Amino acid sequence: WNQLINCSDHRKILEKIARKRTYSTNISWEDALQIAYLKIVEAILAGKFSGQTIEDFYRWSAKVAKNSIVDCIDQEKKRYCMSLDQYVSDTNVPILETLSSKSNLWEYLEKEDLALKAAQIVQNLDQYYPKRKYQELWLGRVQGKTQTQLAQEMGLTQSTISKRWKKLESRLLEEMEF
Repeated sequence: WNQLINCSDHRKILEKIARKRTYSTNISWEDALQIAYLKIVEAILAGKFSGQTIEDFYRWSAKVAKNSIVDCIDQEKKRYCMSLDQYVSDTNVPILETLSSKSNLWEYLEKEDLALKAAQIVQNLDQYYPKRKYQELWLGRVQGKTQTQLAQEMGLTQSTISKRWKKLESRLLEEMEF
């Protein structure tokens, strides 16, 4: 079984499942992939694979991987809960105050669940693109800072801040399916 599990084609399939299922979640795809491998090995050792061919094994293990990742994400969602009274990271600004009406984007964020989703998306984008400093940009806008002020604080040009903000807004709207 060890050779089948570690086959590069099989690994690519499991990696694709992990990446797809963990997109826009708090769980990294690498962690999800590791969990999937552990569950596959546990299931093999428990005698749960009853197929006859290699193709049966690959189909079965992909299902085990997908189900274990989905279970892990569900557990994480149940564990992760954020209050609107909670402060935005490294500031004394409550999340609720980030819901201003400065643009159309903010009008969409009036509902609590959308505000939480937006905060999570910004955090995920910031982790995925750390050099773009999306979270710092978001916090600056929440605090009412101008693009010029943000540019000075972040050591960037005002036009770079403007472009990054437009990109952040675009990604937020896309991720939130508006």
